[in-house]
Amino acid sequence: MSGGQAQSPVSTQKDGDSSPSSMYEVQRAEVSLMVTKDSGLRAKAEITNRGLLSVAVLVSSILLSTAVLVHVAITADRRRR
Repeated sequence: MSGGQAQSPVSTQKDGDSSPSSMYEVQRAEVSLMVTKDSGLRAKAEITNRGLLSVAVLVSSILLSTAVLVHVAITADRRRR
């Protein structure tokens, strides 16, 4: 968040519904790690549930395609022998 201003999660509301949609709620994480007295790391991350779902789909597709490539490579290697 920039400028120290608090931002509210983006919400989509249906008629008569006052609660924000769970797909647009913002998830926040913060970590601070001190390695020595003078050096360390601090990180903040924000992502919506929709963005988190998109990342999960991308990672899943990468893992599945890697499994297919390994299977094809092993099968092709066995045929050569």
